[in-house]
Amino acid sequence: MLLLNLLNVQTVLVALTVGLLVYVIRRRFIYRLPPGPWAIPLIGNFEVYTKPLVHRLILQLSEKYGPVIRFSFGPITTVFLNNYEVVMEALVKRKADFAGRPASVTFSLISEGYKNIALASYSPMWQYHRRVAMKALRNYLQGDLLEKLTQDNMTKVMNMMAAEAEKGPIELKSHLDNIVFYQLFTLCFGENKEIGDPDVEFLLREKDNVNEAIGNGLREDLLPFLKDVYPSKRYIIIKEAADRVFSFLNRLLQKHQETFDPNNIRDLCDHLLLARSEAEKSGDDESLEKLNDTYLVQTLSDIFFAGVDTTRLTLEWFLCFISGLPEIQAKCQAEIDKTIGRRCPSIADRQALSYTEACLYETMRAGVIAGLGVPHLTICDTQVGGYDIPKDTVVLINHFALHRDTKYWKDPEKFDPLRFLDENGKMDPTKLDSWLPFSAGRRVCLGESIAKPEILMMCVHLLQRFEISLPEGVKPNFAGVHRDVFGTESPADLRIVVKERLR
Repeated sequence: MLLLNLLNVQTVLVALTVGLLVYVIRRRFIYRLPPGPWAIPLIGNFEVYTKPLVHRLILQLSEKYGPVIRFSFGPITTVFLNNYEVVMEALVKRKADFAGRPASVTFSLISEGYKNIALASYSPMWQYHRRVAMKALRNYLQGDLLEKLTQDNMTKVMNMMAAEAEKGPIELKSHLDNIVFYQLFTLCFGENKEIGDPDVEFLLREKDNVNEAIGNGLREDLLPFLKDVYPSKRYIIIKEAADRVFSFLNRLLQKHQETFDPNNIRDLCDHLLLARSEAEKSGDDESLEKLNDTYLVQTLSDIFFAGVDTTRLTLEWFLCFISGLPEIQAKCQAEIDKTIGRRCPSIADRQALSYTEACLYETMRAGVIAGLGVPHLTICDTQVGGYDIPKDTVVLINHFALHRDTKYWKDPEKFDPLRFLDENGKMDPTKLDSWLPFSAGRRVCLGESIAKPEILMMCVHLLQRFEISLPEGVKPNFAGVHRDVFGTESPADLRIVVKERLR
């Protein structure tokens, strides 16, 4: 019996090996695949994906293999796009070809089975939800609601920063979390919470738990069956946190439904309920089915959580550069003083704050906020850069490589806001090639229209009120520290000194 079992195991292993070889050889003959280093079957290029800062390593390897590189993350074939030309060909020229999203255990957990916008694959359902969310965001941007919200929230947090600064240099993370998290909470749910509110702190704590657990990815993402037979501790942490968060958000949605008034739209949650109300009145059963509670909660979760870390990291990198480059800070403050003085900034001031906005754009280029971004998936056989990309191939955009490309950026490691200005000192839209912090094409960031004016106003508020510097004896350090699998880096050990500016 033992011999028979061993023979059965050997038979299965031989069959698997032969099948894998046939599959690999067949792909070689049918497709002209992108080049890349040799990978161990099933294990892949472990010397790449087991290291931090993959985006930097891929950029180095692109000098050998070119802008389109093929790697294997375990058994998963992945293609990296490393320059502006191939990225635009894939995302803009080929449009929907690269608009899918890969399935993963982690993605499924944090989206209740891909029912949000960021992680759902390209489909009519996804297109519908994106249209509804975009309409809600556009309505939100009308009027002065964003300005009032930013002003109120920034005043609260800056008062806390000023009080803490009396004791010495301040740690930024908690203050930046407060700036971003409380603002997004009010944007989505209308409640203007005080700093320290237990509901907001609960969501902030759960967000940090999930981020820490995701880290460089779960083993279940490479071998999904493990979640059913031997789930990892990190998988359990993410699942339990997701369950708690979605239960909480469902309660908030229920409260909004009970007080919903189509003539008094208070927040983004109300805008989504309005879309459902309009579908009910029109008898549009198909649209109504697409706007059930789960999808509404996932859309709110998307807008709320997707913007938190990227916005906070942008502010953190902005303060890193500004505190280490006092001459650039002084130019921003001179522009702010001349344009605004001491009144509260508004979105209308944006046109007259070109230098400050150029500093924000340069922050998004030079700071590694999302080195790789969210992975794409090809939904059909397609091509890019002269190579064949088979259907269901995972594709990653190396934003870090785009933002360090010497073809577009002279001395790319230098922080230079003048890159984005014309000869009259105004923002020059023709200088934005290879600048893609929000991606492009069908999967361009949903919140881009809000993020750019919102973050600019946050930066203006900070520079208008404070002189920002490094502690005595500390030298500027613009090196990034690895954070997660998405190629995110944060400034190393950033503590700053803030002083009230003389009025």
